[in-house]
Amino acid sequence: MPSSKTPFLFTATQSVADQLGEMSSFLLANYTGLRELCWQVRGFQHAFPSVTVAEMKKKFLAGLPMPGGIDLKRTCIDTTWAEHERAFAKWLLFEVCSLYEGWAEKVCSDIFPSMRAEVNAKQLQFPASVRRNGTRTGYVVAVADANASRSTLIVQEFYPRLKAHPLNRWTKADEHLIAYRLFKECRNALIHSDGTTTQEVVDYHSRVMTLQSATPKPFRHLFTMPLPVLGQPIQLVLRDCILLGTVVHRLIVTFDAALSVSSRCESILANRLRAVVAADKSKWRLLPIDPIRHAQRLHRLLAAAKIPEPRNIVNVEVWMKATGVL
Repeated sequence: MPSSKTPFLFTATQSVADQLGEMSSFLLANYTGLRELCWQVRGFQHAFPSVTVAEMKKKFLAGLPMPGGIDLKRTCIDTTWAEHERAFAKWLLFEVCSLYEGWAEKVCSDIFPSMRAEVNAKQLQFPASVRRNGTRTGYVVAVADANASRSTLIVQEFYPRLKAHPLNRWTKADEHLIAYRLFKECRNALIHSDGTTTQEVVDYHSRVMTLQSATPKPFRHLFTMPLPVLGQPIQLVLRDCILLGTVVHRLIVTFDAALSVSSRCESILANRLRAVVAADKSKWRLLPIDPIRHAQRLHRLLAAAKIPEPRNIVNVEVWMKATGVL
């Protein structure tokens, strides 16, 4: 039986997962290209010590339609490769954090009323904790809110496979969010504290290092960020920021499943299906009589609507007829 092959309930999850992959490829291409350019420029200057900057530009940049051009001397000769790596790390840090924030905002706006959506989008960016007055904070608040009104259809038909995704880290959600917070606090410090280490960075770094000293390890690959010193410049490590992308990927997979049980998600699925059916009513409303072909057509409908594979397609068909999709 064909499968829809869509591993997530929210389209934002697939979108961000794709963007994380594209970002990684883009970073690697630029990293490799800049390294090669620096090597070529330095080698050329070494071979011809009297060469001018204008001559280097003519050799390496001729024909490139780039406004303002590139300062080859500053970029390839005066700047160390370690400085370039820190710049790559900073760019990646900002992009990955922005992707996760955007994902949380989009998903929460889909399933919660506006006021709760804003609060829950922020809660999804923090590990679980308890305030002095006993109230809970962190991702558990958003997940509990989604579970306050559960969809029987989704819990029975879709959630088991969403939960079984190999990147789901529900049992390690706190650890992954602690790692995320370390880098989010680094980003905040770069924006608001002129790049100097804040107490929040120090605290979360300590928590991450403590986690990594435990057995078993919470992460497949360990972070190597140097010990931050309060008031001193933050020292980003490119490899760590690449691993941050992996952490965020696991978080969106984990919370895609955890939030999918909300009853409001039924409307999301129904609207996607209605849009597909409306585009070609004869194809989807006039289903084949043959049982095998009938089921195949239903599976293709789910695939076209980007709906995860259910446990029992018959139950989903009953639901689609009850809601007027078919």
